[in-house]
Amino acid sequence: MSQTYQEIVKTLPHSMTLPHLSTPSLEDAIAHINKMDFSLIKKKITTPDPLLCRTWSIVEAEIGIQYYKNFLFLNKKYLPSHPIIPPLLEVDEIWHHHILDTRQYYIDSMAIFGYYLHHYPYFGARGDEDLQHLNIAFEESQKLYELEFGSRMISIWSPPE
Repeated sequence: MSQTYQEIVKTLPHSMTLPHLSTPSLEDAIAHINKMDFSLIKKKITTPDPLLCRTWSIVEAEIGIQYYKNFLFLNKKYLPSHPIIPPLLEVDEIWHHHILDTRQYYIDSMAIFGYYLHHYPYFGARGDEDLQHLNIAFEESQKLYELEFGSRMISIWSPPE
């Protein structure tokens, strides 16, 4: 982890740090992640809806949901050493839908992390330097992803027609 990354960590709110609670084991977290049911999110994002900015294809949704599950795993395993693990844009969208199901998101957060995993949606939006910080931190996410899953995440949304 680079010195720059560690400096970036200091620019984000305290909610990005881990609370001092007992947490579920990595094995228990993996078991929970693997059994999570995202069928309602998949249906929501693949069905035309005037409240959504885009309709995902089935394949895009399936890949995005798997990336999101992998993102949860990375956060569980690496958050102590990497307090910022920004997701791919499409993964962030899945995360938003998961958070909107507040009860289920709380249950899932507790089962995986032992606490509510907060989302800070303004990282990268607080000016040019902050956007550069997001890009540096995302590169760390990509390195962790490649380490665990053998390849980097790639954008999954089809180009507009």
